[in-house]
Amino acid sequence: MANYSIEHRKAYEKPYLKVKLRDNSQLDKVQVLLSDLQSIRKVNITENKRTDITIYPSEFYSLSETEEEIQIQLDSFFESKPLDPLFEKEKFSSISEKAYKEIIHEISIFGLNLEKYKSLYTKFDEEGFRDFFLPHLNSISKSYTATGETFNKVGKTDILIQDNEDINIFIAECKIWHGEKELLKAIDQLLERYVTWRDEKTALIIFNKDNKDFSQLLNTAKEAIRKHSNFDSVIQETKQTSFSYIFKNMEDIQKKVYLELMIFNCT
Repeated sequence: MANYSIEHRKAYEKPYLKVKLRDNSQLDKVQVLLSDLQSIRKVNITENKRTDITIYPSEFYSLSETEEEIQIQLDSFFESKPLDPLFEKEKFSSISEKAYKEIIHEISIFGLNLEKYKSLYTKFDEEGFRDFFLPHLNSISKSYTATGETFNKVGKTDILIQDNEDINIFIAECKIWHGEKELLKAIDQLLERYVTWRDEKTALIIFNKDNKDFSQLLNTAKEAIRKHSNFDSVIQETKQTSFSYIFKNMEDIQKKVYLELMIFNCT
């Protein structure tokens, strides 16, 4: 049974969408989630025979494009399980390995759903991909906040998740695939500019927009990452296009950095 339905409506020649949820106890959460989407100008909870959500698209987005973005967000939202209380910490304010895997799983669900909507992702540059992921990452826990273009160390990282005390627990960079050299430069950027001595859990999220031989791209990426001077070891291939590694912290080689390389095919 579907968790939601979407209807196209029009009033005074202005198009809008109606979203109806099977479980209206989620209305407030869904309103907040959808309010942050690039394609949406306004989200209202409206009282009808059955309370629903009214959505008006942003300028430069068609009603169909807005609907696609809503579908990806809601599909991922209903496929996900809230991380609280699993989002536990270990000592010294680092999140547990279990919580780290949960974040990676959420990114994976969202990225795989995005791959289904070519008309939407073809518009995205690196900032567009980042902004697309942030609302979902903000919806998975009440205790942690995901922000974009947030200053950390000596630069602004694409995705930073912090706890209620503003302590970093996860850092990620979003990049479009431009070959092996650019991949290694992206790792340098992540480790040199954004990862401090205390940061341990990271991800590099890559989007393939031009390369038709995706299998070869994956092999190239896996071979290239081992060439980095701070590469330490392989943990596992988490999924077919997600790979877990340990790197040496650039400020202290005795400190380890967990890095998840995640690659999505958006051709």
